[in-house]
Amino acid sequence: MEPSIPANLGFVARVLANAGLTDWVRVGGCDWRGSEAERTGAMARDRLEGLRVAGDLAEAVAGCSHLLGFTARSGRRRQPRPLPDLARLLAEWGPAARVGLVFGREDRGLEAEEAEACTALVTIPTAGLASLNLSHAVAVALYEWRRAAGPAPAPPPPEHEEVWASAEDRLRLARHAAAELAAAGFPDRGGELPGTLRRLAALPVLARDLRMLERIVRHARWRREHDSPGA
Repeated sequence: MEPSIPANLGFVARVLANAGLTDWVRVGGCDWRGSEAERTGAMARDRLEGLRVAGDLAEAVAGCSHLLGFTARSGRRRQPRPLPDLARLLAEWGPAARVGLVFGREDRGLEAEEAEACTALVTIPTAGLASLNLSHAVAVALYEWRRAAGPAPAPPPPEHEEVWASAEDRLRLARHAAAELAAAGFPDRGGELPGTLRRLAALPVLARDLRMLERIVRHARWRREHDSPGA
């Protein structure tokens, strides 16, 4: 999210090359071309060339079913799990999960809405200064990821495969639900509905269950339109 130090992009590119990963996205922030990143990422130039740019987090994680956010802060609405819990999370989500790792800005990390959009939050334990340099955090996270994931499991037979709904599809359902609730005159006292829908959209759901929820929203809209006076 909005990296501000070009050298960090080069270092992250090297970490991705170490981990054998290629798919990464920059949301806003600085560009790497013509910057210090070309030196720090010289050994991973192909990763720098493959860095995609997105306008916001939703665009960046389109296609992901689960989002794992990394944060050094905690609070009433931000309760991260320690990094060693990663293995347990991956086991709970299963091999069909398409997981995106979300890292915040160098100076202030993830904003509240970005943290709320994540399925789970993780913190990297430290003995002193809580926050890590961006590239260091990515390196530690990917090391633990590889250690927790172990050998890639054999894919299940297609007839038994569970498919997770993507974050993009969940956000679309949340927008439709918000529009329907507004049209129905839902009394959102205190303006809590947008945050609640964001947190619900962060929860993983199977694609078949999402389709059922979409049918429910469409049916509610149909009943409202046909039961209204003059319909």
